[in-house]
Amino acid sequence: MEKLGLKVLEELASAVGFENPAPDGLQSQLWISGGMNKPGRVYPYVLGLHYQIRCQKQSLLSDSGWVSVSGQAESVLVTLGDIAQVWSNGKLKKVRGRPAPSLDNANDNPHCITMSLLITLPVDSTVSPLIPDLVENEEGGEHDSLNNNREQRVFDSFSFEDYAWRVYHERLLLKDPLVRYRV
Repeated sequence: MEKLGLKVLEELASAVGFENPAPDGLQSQLWISGGMNKPGRVYPYVLGLHYQIRCQKQSLLSDSGWVSVSGQAESVLVTLGDIAQVWSNGKLKKVRGRPAPSLDNANDNPHCITMSLLITLPVDSTVSPLIPDLVENEEGGEHDSLNNNREQRVFDSFSFEDYAWRVYHERLLLKDPLVRYRV
C-alpha cells in the first residue's frame, strides 16, 4: 500500500503543479482502529489509503460537512489530508481525519476494524505551499504588473511538529485546524 500511496502522490503533485519536497523523506503510519471510528485523535497526513475489506458506505468530514462515499469490497479509498491542501496552496481540498462507517451502517457491525496507511511528514518538517512563483502578500498592497499574473499565497509556513501535536491532542473535529495558518 505504501508504494501505491507514493505513486498516487507523485501523480497528484504533477497534475497540480508542485514537486514532492521529500520523495525519500516521507513517512508512513499504519493506523488500526477497532470498533466505531469515534471522533477524536487524528494525525495530519498528506495522503491516506484506507483499505475496505467489504462493501460499506463511509463518512468523511470535509470543510463543507459530512460526505458519504460508497466503496467496493477489496478496494482502497484514497483521501487527501491537510498537508496536501497546504502544499497545493488550497487547490486541493482535504478531509479531516479518517473515514468512518456511515451512521446507517454503524449498527451492522459495531466491532469492525479499520486499517489506514497515512503518508505523512517527518516531525521536524516545515509545511508550506509548494506551488512555484507564489506572490508573497505585500503590506502596502502595491503589486507590479508581473505579480498580477501570479498566484497569491494562501497559507503561511508552519512547524509540522507543533501542528501534529495540536491536531492529535486538541478536540478540533468540527473546526478547521489550518485556519490559523491562512493568510
